[in-house]
Amino acid sequence: MQPIVIQTENLPQVCSDWLAERCDLHICPVGSLRFKELLPQAQGLVIRTYTNVDREMLSNAPNIRVVGRAGAGVDNIDLQACKERGITVVHTPEANSESVVGFVLTTMLSGLRNLHKVTGPLSQDKWDALRDASLTTKEFTETTLGIIGFGRIGSRLGKMAKSMGFSVLFNDVVTIQETHGCTSVPIEQLLFESDVISIHIDGREENKQFCDANMFRQMKPDTMFINASRGFIVDALALTEYLKNNQSAKAILDVHDPEPISSEYPLLHVDNATLFPHIASKTKSASVNMGWVVKDIVSVLSGESPQYEVTA
Repeated sequence: MQPIVIQTENLPQVCSDWLAERCDLHICPVGSLRFKELLPQAQGLVIRTYTNVDREMLSNAPNIRVVGRAGAGVDNIDLQACKERGITVVHTPEANSESVVGFVLTTMLSGLRNLHKVTGPLSQDKWDALRDASLTTKEFTETTLGIIGFGRIGSRLGKMAKSMGFSVLFNDVVTIQETHGCTSVPIEQLLFESDVISIHIDGREENKQFCDANMFRQMKPDTMFINASRGFIVDALALTEYLKNNQSAKAILDVHDPEPISSEYPLLHVDNATLFPHIASKTKSASVNMGWVVKDIVSVLSGESPQYEVTA
């Protein structure tokens, strides 16, 4: 008899089909009647971003042996509760690194250039005015990028930015052996010297609102701030105040707390904040790579060792 596995969010069809050939797969969202009926019998659970696997859920899932997160972050899984129950947690830590770096670079480079489009015929005076308005004060070789968190994504970003001519500073809680020519500095120095700051720290509890009012006070008045890691590491009210007080500053935010955002989200109507709907990993390759977490789910259910197991 095949083990029952519940898939709560969309995966690439090829990944779901592969899993369905090896398990009794049921695709149903959390909260649905079918999910509630199947959970007590299920042996596997595959989730993405918006399913929270907490103690309450696990208390209704006595037969769960493995939880698979299609993605790198496991902030939405109670790892301690899983450990106590002997439940294996697997994920795809390498799957979306290139996609996220590509998103950060694309939005950063676009934001650094003062670009104005031609939308119709122009007189010579207006043509000249548009060219003058497009003046960019710094080239990439004159720009310092500060990266907070120099793990898989942060280090890849640093390597690519360095190759483009940026000066790159970074700060991490651990000693980094491979720096790619980037410079490790205290966080105070990074905040003071960087023209662009990109956040790539993990989702541990102590990083909640890591980017607070004190941090923003130490930044330049025209810094570009980028967050494509986790929404809850940024104090949205503090960032809103920084942006309103420093009109030359910019924020590019792909992740938010909560998601989706509501009309009460303080950054929603801030002119110098650009908001995206959690799309940094939205490339076809990254989506498929994340979806292949199903292979580790099957490995665990077959009594084999998974490739990417998370430990509490």
